[in-house]
Amino acid sequence: MIKHFSIFLIWTVFTLVGLDLFAYDKASFERLLRTKKCPRCDFYRASFDRLDLRGANLNGAKLAYATFRETTLYAADLTGADLRGTVFDGAIWIDGSVCQAGSVGECRRKQP
Repeated sequence: MIKHFSIFLIWTVFTLVGLDLFAYDKASFERLLRTKKCPRCDFYRASFDRLDLRGANLNGAKLAYATFRETTLYAADLTGADLRGTVFDGAIWIDGSVCQAGSVGECRRKQP
C-alpha cells in the first residue's frame, strides 16, 4: 500500500512540475497585449485566439504549438519565430490574406 502511495505521490509531483515547465510567462503575455512588443519571448502553447496583434513584434519568439485562430496578425513581425505546430485557422496573416482551416505551422491562404 505504501509503495502504491509513493508511486502516486511521485507521479503527482512530476505532473505538476511538468505543467509549469510547459507554461508560457504570463507577464510576457500581458506585456505583448499592452505594447504589442515581445521579441524572443517564450509563448509555447499559448492561446492568442481572436486577438488583434496587428503590427506586433514577435521577432524570434517561441510560438510552437500556440494557437492564433481568427487572430489579426496583419503587419506583425514573425521573423525567426518558431512556428512548429502553431495553428492559424482563420487568422488574418501578415500580408492581409486569410489563413484557411488546417493552417498548422504556416498560413495556407484561402483561394479566391
